[in-house]
Amino acid sequence: MTDTTALGAIKAVYPAQYYGQYDTAQTGVTTLDGVLDVWNGVNVSGNPVNILELPAATALVPLTAAQFALAAQASNIWVQAGVLLYPARYYANYDTAAAQPTIVTGWYDTWGMSSIANAPAASAMIAVSATDWGNTAFRVSPGKGVQNGAIIDYTPPPAPIPLATQAATALAAARTYVTNTYTMLNEATPDAWVTYLKALMAIAGGTDTTSTALPAAPAS
Repeated sequence: MTDTTALGAIKAVYPAQYYGQYDTAQTGVTTLDGVLDVWNGVNVSGNPVNILELPAATALVPLTAAQFALAAQASNIWVQAGVLLYPARYYANYDTAAAQPTIVTGWYDTWGMSSIANAPAASAMIAVSATDWGNTAFRVSPGKGVQNGAIIDYTPPPAPIPLATQAATALAAARTYVTNTYTMLNEATPDAWVTYLKALMAIAGGTDTTSTALPAAPAS
């Protein structure tokens, strides 16, 4: 009965059971320096903690059971003003301005990073469950995309080939044809082929900036 009464008193003061401890004097981004199961009087490694020496619950960061479990192998759990900056730990990054579906561009274990200076904000990423993160086959990029707030299987369409590049390829083939068909035989190149070659040269060289498609090749 005594233990139950004591636990009840602890729960009344620390209602969340799990908490993160940090230096509250730090006003900027910092990391937790302790992760605690207050109700059981142990830290995340299972070592005993003196509950009487803990600060008030208002000076700690309340954690969920899932976050407590994730913290077991974490090196840096980032916090600012009493709030976890990356509450889910694992994330997928993507271009938030792109039309969806769009590809996943990176994967982040934010609690395992030595610095988050170049990491996107959690709000700009998609949270990844610990189960999916542990499945290396899940984290295949390309192969994954984002649509409507969820990670999906996705293979992006091939990037369109610039018209100038298409023109350069067509120009090389046309020159070979004209050389083999007319020049090598010392015959005059038909006007249709000359016009075609010049049009391709203009697109490939950048002097023609208005065309949106390649000209049709002469019939012969």
